[in-house]
Amino acid sequence: MAVYSQTNVGIYIDTLAVNGFANELSLTATADELEFTTFASGGWRQKRAGLATYMADVNGFQDYAATGVDPAFPVSGLGGSSTITVAPTGGTAVADPAFFGAGVLTQYTPLTGAVGELAKFNFGWSGSAQLVRGQMLHPVAARTATGNGTTTTFTTPTANQTLYASFHVQSVTGTGSIVFTVQTDDNSSMTTPTTRLTSSTFTGVGAGTASLAGALAGETHIRVVYTITGFSSVTFAVAAGVL
Repeated sequence: MAVYSQTNVGIYIDTLAVNGFANELSLTATADELEFTTFASGGWRQKRAGLATYMADVNGFQDYAATGVDPAFPVSGLGGSSTITVAPTGGTAVADPAFFGAGVLTQYTPLTGAVGELAKFNFGWSGSAQLVRGQMLHPVAARTATGNGTTTTFTTPTANQTLYASFHVQSVTGTGSIVFTVQTDDNSSMTTPTTRLTSSTFTGVGAGTASLAGALAGETHIRVVYTITGFSSVTFAVAAGVL
């Protein structure tokens, strides 16, 4: 068993890399407990899982500067939806594990702490869609021109599964747009790639998700392609996974 020390976690919420401010994180998935115990159950309770959801709780050190936490998540944003991606081993390499999904900001503590202590925050997002376990297709990095991400292996979805992706555009330079497409193929050279997902067109910073339901029989490899128009530089991260 490999022992893991949680010292370098990538946390991307909408357009902000929150890991530069946070020092505590928890992801918790739950399912409703439905009981159908009858007289024929042999004296034991019988249960099935119902509707599922997840919570993402993030604690850290508050920052009121223009690039800090408070401007990114103002009080007026309470109840708003966010795109959340968490890379538990840092997310600095393609194929690093990642958890991602959409969530609603339902818990908001913009300031906590005693006199003389560091100001801290606590935010909580309640899942408004699936929590997907996938991998990073593009770690956070700046790109100056259209290109292809590094190809990596993946487990193709079956007929009852869905391919999901998350996109985080954290900063842009200049005026223009960027569009992401997620492609799959049956070989590592991506000689006959097929586009499976296409993001929204980002004309500035932003975030979002995309999904495609159904089997992709025979596909064994995946990558992201980014098409940059006008911008002289774009910093972004992309993750994908199957559920």
